[in-house]
Amino acid sequence: MTFSQWLSHSSDTDFESFVRTRRDLLQPESPTIPSLAAAASSRIGVSRGIEALTSTQLDVFIDMAKAARTSADITVGENRHIDDTLAEVALPRLRDLGLAWPSSETTWRIQSEAITLLPTSAAESARAHPWQSATSELDTSTETIPTALIHNSERAGVAEVISSLRGLVDELASSPISRLTSGGISKRDVTRIGKTIDLGLEQTITLLLAAKSLNLIGVLDDPLDPQWTASDDAADVLEGDRAQLWAALMTSWLREPLDVTQLAAGASANERLTVLASPKKSLFKGFSQSQPTMPLLRFTIVEILRDIGQGSSRSAEWIHAQVLATHPLIPAHDFAMTEAILHTAGAFGLATTPLQNSEHFGPSRFGVLLAEGLRRAMRDQAAHDPSIAPVNFSLEGLDVPTDVVEAVRLGLVDEVETVLIQSDLTAVATGPIEPRVHHILRRFAVVEARGQGTVYRIDADTIEASMQAGVNAEDALAQLGEISAEALPSTLNFLVENTASKLRRVRVAGARAVLVVDDPVDLDVILSDQAMMPAGLERLTPTVAIGQLGPERTMHLLESAEHHAMLHSPSGPVRKRKVITQADPEVHLRKRARVDDAHLDDYIRILRSPGARSAPATRTDEPLGHMDRLREAAEAGQQVTIMLADSHGKERVIDMFPATVNGGRVRGKVKTTGAEASLSIARIVSVDVAGDQSDGVEEQS
Repeated sequence: MTFSQWLSHSSDTDFESFVRTRRDLLQPESPTIPSLAAAASSRIGVSRGIEALTSTQLDVFIDMAKAARTSADITVGENRHIDDTLAEVALPRLRDLGLAWPSSETTWRIQSEAITLLPTSAAESARAHPWQSATSELDTSTETIPTALIHNSERAGVAEVISSLRGLVDELASSPISRLTSGGISKRDVTRIGKTIDLGLEQTITLLLAAKSLNLIGVLDDPLDPQWTASDDAADVLEGDRAQLWAALMTSWLREPLDVTQLAAGASANERLTVLASPKKSLFKGFSQSQPTMPLLRFTIVEILRDIGQGSSRSAEWIHAQVLATHPLIPAHDFAMTEAILHTAGAFGLATTPLQNSEHFGPSRFGVLLAEGLRRAMRDQAAHDPSIAPVNFSLEGLDVPTDVVEAVRLGLVDEVETVLIQSDLTAVATGPIEPRVHHILRRFAVVEARGQGTVYRIDADTIEASMQAGVNAEDALAQLGEISAEALPSTLNFLVENTASKLRRVRVAGARAVLVVDDPVDLDVILSDQAMMPAGLERLTPTVAIGQLGPERTMHLLESAEHHAMLHSPSGPVRKRKVITQADPEVHLRKRARVDDAHLDDYIRILRSPGARSAPATRTDEPLGHMDRLREAAEAGQQVTIMLADSHGKERVIDMFPATVNGGRVRGKVKTTGAEASLSIARIVSVDVAGDQSDGVEEQS
């Protein structure tokens, strides 16, 4: 019994269950059984059905596909490779997905395309599949997390990730990074940024990708030296509503197609990768999925965390096993990828860990709310767009719900506008820091610790760097005094004044490069230094010299020769170059009309009517219809007449006995010569079955 015949003869319950499960196959313009069967039997139809299988169902289906290599009819109960208990549970799901159907009371058949899509060869069967890892070695224990710890960690996570994002953008604004020829930035630069904002490599890459997606960073419009830096409106975005900023960051992370572990390693399965550069090839090998891999993986992990329950936690290995049990063929099946997502979820306030076990993860209140909101969004999306069935996942549905944003906003504390500068030269912010205060501190200090509060460290190097950028001692003390909650300690005054006295002996001004010194002896020393020869210095007066290089290059030469100097601060406005943000090209997708909820019952009734069970064969049949007719002829051993178009558009007729139809080709024996032939279905114009008047005619019992 072919699949088309089974659809015609199936019970109302089985037929309706199949139609409601595979709504992605329904075509309003062609409500017939042959067209529905052809869509289900196509390669993409079978592939999407396989995506919706769990690991247990997939194991049974692979065993059936191996049996189908030798016989079209599979006796499940007598096959020693198929577990009867597992098959009893899996077969109804396979039938609802249109992957398998009962051909008699004791036998089943499967879609022939599944044989080439699944690992059914001897070599593939000899290797263990990723989802078949031993579960006996997993840590299945559960640990509780106090509610107070959950609330504290989620608020700290939100505050810290916002602070880190601001720090990252601020670092790129103050120290732009030259763009590589690939379009990204080097791993060394990423590591340096991570050390500056006190983050690991993978978390730094995550924030860089999010900043690029949110148009917070871009490339400086300079043909000689294009550099990654902060965008023109980044400051306004970062100073806006923190809850909305967190929501935008979460949405960007959920939808990000790249994997940070591959970027950290510098290569995917198919090519070398660079941070902030767009890959040219697929990131993964293996089973090709209709849904983006990394967004699906993140969504699945968020759902698994929610199912663990707030107040409980499970090991990362257990969570990874649940991911593979839910989506066994997902290409991102490495444990390192799951672990990286869990750590990121913890850093973003979506997950938390017990105090005594950092390898266990449980959901925070924000994580539970987000998972429930995403689940509702996917249900609503499936109601409006049935094409996302049967996986019921859509990239457009990955958006932070309003109730989660409000919960985050209520959990945020007010930003502090002053800091406590202590005698040990640390500046302590007791809460989330206001961006203006952070920008001032970043000129004179580095971040030493982050959390719900932030600790900055002021030292001679940071003060010297600010003065070399053009800030004098009076301005430095005035700016720090403005944000200090108490009077500045004497140790800070001494550090600033001492650094300034050392640097102000030589000052570099604008123009080409003008050196102004207080003592002519200092200029004598500089002019006599061989290391300063590239600057091309020419003495104009005893205390003034003009160079052939720009101020920045001259400063670099002075520092290399260990001549302490500071950059002259310009009085006029500085011309600002434009920053070009990179955005993905806008793509307009044309989606086929689908059968919505309001018309589904009527559509099922039309399909069950006698007129929908047959469709006359015509020369204008679609390729899916050709495949369905060829499969039925192959199973019945019938001869077919195929009209084929060659590469020049000329048509010729071939009489053959088809044997197999898969991989977009039909293979069989030509009647006239007896030779084996393999024909591309895309070149077939029409298919006529010998001695058959119409396609899909019911057998009379």
